[in-house]
Formats: sequence, C-alpha cells, structure tokens
Amino acid sequence: MKNAVIYARFSSHSQNEQSIEGQLAECYAFAQRSELRIVHEYIDRALTGTTDKRPEFLQMVEDSKRKGFQYVIVYQLDRFARNRYDSATYKAKLKKNGVRVLSAKENITDDASGILVEGVLESMAEYYSAELSQKIKRGIAISASKCKFFGGKVPLGYKVDEQKNYIIDEDTAPIVRKAFEMFVAGYNYADIARYMNERGIATSTGGKWNKNSFRRLFNNRRYLGKYIYHDEEIDGGMPRIIDDKLFDEVQEVLRKYAAAPSRGKAKVEYLLSEKLICGKCASKMTGISSTSKSGKIHHYYK
Repeated sequence: MKNAVIYARFSSHSQNEQSIEGQLAECYAFAQRSELRIVHEYIDRALTGTTDKRPEFLQMVEDSKRKGFQYVIVYQLDRFARNRYDSATYKAKLKKNGVRVLSAKENITDDASGILVEGVLESMAEYYSAELSQKIKRGIAISASKCKFFGGKVPLGYKVDEQKNYIIDEDTAPIVRKAFEMFVAGYNYADIARYMNERGIATSTGGKWNKNSFRRLFNNRRYLGKYIYHDEEIDGGMPRIIDDKLFDEVQEVLRKYAAAPSRGKAKVEYLLSEKLICGKCASKMTGISSTSKSGKIHHYYK
C-alpha cells in the first residue's frame, strides 16, 4: 500500500471548519477506495489559493523531498491552486520528488485524455477565481457609492449599524472632539496622550495613546462628514463630528509643527532641515540622531 497525504484549505469567512471536515471526509473515502494509506494532513485555514504564501502547502512541498509519500490528495484541484502557473510549478516540484496530485471529487484518468481534463479543470478554477475577485470588487464599489461600510477599521468616534451605515458612537465621538480641542488650546501630543491614558480611554484599536496616535486622527477628513473611497470624497456621506473651523485650526497647528526650525536645537548641523520634503506626506523633514547598541551615533532626516 502506497502512502499519501491530504491537503485541505478554506479561504474566506463563508467557509469554515465544517468545510475542512467535509474535504477531509471525501479525501479519506477516496484514499480507502484507492487503497492508499494517509500519513499526514496539511491544512491551511482562511488562506486563498491564488497565492503561494500558504505555510502548510509550502511545508508539504518541502516534505515531499523526503520521499515519505507518493500522492497528495485534494478535495478538488482548486484547493491545490487557482492559477495555472502555480499549479504547474508546484506539480513539477512534486513530480520531481516522485509525488502526484490526485483529486477526490474529479475523475481524472492516467491517460492522455486525463491531461486534457486536468487542464480544463485548472482553467475553470482560475476563471472562477478571477470572476469572484471581480464580483467582490464590484460589490465594494457599489457599497462605496452608497457610503456603506465594507470592511476595515472603523475610525474612532463612529460605529456601524445593521444596514452597514456609519453612525456616530456617542461614547467615543466626544473623545475625538476633546483631542482636537486640546491640540488647538496648546497641548502637545504627549499632554493629550497622558490625559487619555490617565482616564483609561483607549484608542480605536483598544491600546494606549502615544504621540503617533494623533497624526492620522487629526488628518482624518471623515470627521468633516466626508466618506472617502480611493481618494474620492463624498460630502455628507458620513455623520460629521468636527466642524470646519476646529478642523482648520488643527491643520494650522500641524503646519506650524512641521515648519518648526530644528537646526538651532541640534548639536550637528543638518544643512537640509526644512529643505527636504517627504515624498509621501509632503511635510518638511527634520534632522535627528540616534544611538545604536554599539554606542555609535547615526544622523539622518525624518
């Protein structure tokens, strides 16, 4: 009796552990009919077949070098891969190690016609994957046009109702307003972070506040009631939390922070301070230094 392993995978929230159990049951039944001994199971959970970044899958290919099994059984070929390039690449690697891929649900013979059938099935899997991707993107675009929530992190101050609409979170919206008001009143990042942390107020991710917590917060135009999708803004697409005047005042303080001279504060002459512009956020860059573990001082711009 020859040895075989099972590779099973589910890729989204619409599938689950029951999906894996169903795949395993079919694969074990196929192995019994084919008089094959199952020596191991490789299972990737919530990972797509359109990528080869699947740890269990890659481990299976690596283990095939030890010649401990002669077959890989999958529920269907689309569980192995959903594009022909990856399928051909990894089947070639397995074949080099004396391993062949078998489908429990698809009747693929060993003769020439089996090669044709296998190619058609792989093409259908790739077509289905591409079509599904288009449908998902189209669904997101439709949701965005209606200013609906379609996934991701909900900004602090908001929550999502059953119809996927953004609504104001009355518990956290005051926190956003307080941060904006304190910043305009002259408090710096460290002051505001200390204020929040001392009162047990968490960030949108549930963590503690620090200086970096405020950069995205103070630049988030959603607080002006603008729904943003792919850099496009829809006025009134979300409930407003911050008025224009307060938001503009915060932007003015941010500009002053960015333009604050730093050359005079530094022990080293940073000739390009205030002259270098960040290519990502367009802010002026500042000369700073840091000390490595070896005690060596490194100077650079940030």
